[in-house]
Amino acid sequence: MRKIVVAVLVLMAGLACAAPPAPVPVVVLSAEFGAFNTSDKGEQTFTPATVIPHRVGQRYGWIIELANARRSLSVREEYLLPSSAKPPSDPESESLFVALPRRNQVSQRQLVPVEGKIYGEWAIGPNEPAGHRQLQVIVEDQVAASFEFDVK
Repeated sequence: MRKIVVAVLVLMAGLACAAPPAPVPVVVLSAEFGAFNTSDKGEQTFTPATVIPHRVGQRYGWIIELANARRSLSVREEYLLPSSAKPPSDPESESLFVALPRRNQVSQRQLVPVEGKIYGEWAIGPNEPAGHRQLQVIVEDQVAASFEFDVK
């Protein structure tokens, strides 16, 4: 009996010290960048594009389709602003602004895939300058997509 108790304790100690399983790599099937618009019928449409109109409120972003999407994914966006960008004046946007040497703005959130797809959306702000942009999307600590586009 004593040998069984010792064996069980050794087994439990070994399991407690075991490394967690390695995460399954994210498999990206497709990644598109473009503009989101609302039709007359109230339906939202996505049009792939590399040029986004410089209109306050214009929505734009990305759609990424994953082969092995989990229930929830950690997603980070790194957004390189043009050098002339100023911090936003509204309190909600100020929480997203990160003043770094390259003006790198980061958003971090958990997204729930819908039919294997995740979505990221932004809108042109009132003080946002036109110019060239770069956006990198990192899913579960892996670069899932990099986009370059212009706001004109």
